[in-house]
Formats: sequence, C-alpha cells, structure tokens
Amino acid sequence: MPKRILIVEDTPANFYVLQRVFLKEGFEVIQAGNGREAIGKAESDAPDVILMDMRLPDMSGYEAIPEIRRNNSAVPIIAVTADALPGDKESCLSLGCAAYFSKPIQYREIVEKVLQILSDPDQHKGPAALAG
Repeated sequence: MPKRILIVEDTPANFYVLQRVFLKEGFEVIQAGNGREAIGKAESDAPDVILMDMRLPDMSGYEAIPEIRRNNSAVPIIAVTADALPGDKESCLSLGCAAYFSKPIQYREIVEKVLQILSDPDQHKGPAALAG
C-alpha cells in the first residue's frame, strides 16, 4: 500500500512539482491549499506524513499545526517556508514539526527526509520527538 503524503501548498506550480516528485516515488498525494483544508484532510484522509507550507492564505501552517496535533499527535509534519526569517525554524520545531526546509526546496533532500521519517516514525512523532 503506498504511503500517503498531504501536501499543503497554496501555489499551484509548487504543488504540481511536489506532486510529481512524490508520485514518482510511489506516494499517494493528497492536496490542501490552506491550513483549514489541511486540518480536515489530516483527519479524513489519514496521511502518513504532512508537508506544510507555513505561510498560507486563510489559515497559516503556524495556526493549523496545533489543530492537527489535537486530533493526530503522531503524524510527522515537515514545515516549508519561502520567506525564512530568523527564528522560523525554531518556531516550527517548537510546534512539533519533524523537519524544516526553506524554499527553494532541494527536492531530493526533502524526499530523503520524508523517507527517513517514514522509516523510523517513532523518532519523529510530533512534540515527543523534540524531547530526544
């Protein structure tokens, strides 16, 4: 059964490229265009991993992640942001993200990180992963 990745991205071109990359790796890709949509999809579609753009319209990744965590504390979330500011990485990790990437993304690196997280999920589960 293919692993399911929820890609939360509001820019169609960025989503398209990420979708192609992960489909090529054998993933089932689920799409959400903003944080509110991501909350619903995280619950209804039970992804194995979430790739979350942090700066989204309507509801940002910073707002959506705590809501997702209330319903699913175990799903690994990888934060992605285009406008990396000082402290962004720390903010994302403090929300329980398993990893952080700034755009432009090196696609091979992000695929490798997703595969690493999925191969050892206990090491990367939400806020508990920060304790280690």
